[in-house]
Amino acid sequence: MSFLISANRLFILTQSNRLRKLILGKFSVQVLTSPTTAPYSCNLSSEAIQVALDAALAGTDYLSSDWNEDRELFIDGLRGPEASEVVRYKPTVHAELAMVMAMVKGEITHVLPYIGVSKLSCIMCSHYIRAFNEVMEQKIAIRGSHWKAYPGWSWPISPAHDEELRQAFLKGIRQQLRSDFVDHTETRLCSDSSVGSGAPEWDLDPTDDEILKVINASEEVM
Repeated sequence: MSFLISANRLFILTQSNRLRKLILGKFSVQVLTSPTTAPYSCNLSSEAIQVALDAALAGTDYLSSDWNEDRELFIDGLRGPEASEVVRYKPTVHAELAMVMAMVKGEITHVLPYIGVSKLSCIMCSHYIRAFNEVMEQKIAIRGSHWKAYPGWSWPISPAHDEELRQAFLKGIRQQLRSDFVDHTETRLCSDSSVGSGAPEWDLDPTDDEILKVINASEEVM
């Protein structure tokens, strides 16, 4: 189905006087092999998430006892019904990062620094490419992210700059975790304030961008 959708989009390009020049000339398909990965386990216990959250909130007022309840609610929402430990025997490197590694190795050359895929990238790929651009001084762009995470995601090893990439990647993940927690607390405080003041319920209009933005932020955190 993805191939049919992509073929249809290419056909649409040929019908545009302004955009058809994008696909004029030779068109080639190159199959890339997925980088080798190793099995791993992921600790999703409340204690492990607490350590990660504390690291993300270091230096902020959110580490005080006044925010204990909010942190506990946030951690419960992150964990969901999953087991405390997730084991992946055959993790995979997502297509976007396989392409990045192929560019690094010189397997593909003379390409625009834009990775187009059939769906939006996951949150891990998005942060990895951002870290890669920072460390390698590149400007690789992607279509966007749906901000979901997959336990089967694997880290592509870059021998020359692996440690630098890890540090930049972890920095981005901590910033994301802190941002998600702040959004969670602000949404909850807003909800509590509305209930306590006896404010009327909203009639949600699907075209109301501001209201939908609050709802989407809450769903992403949960």
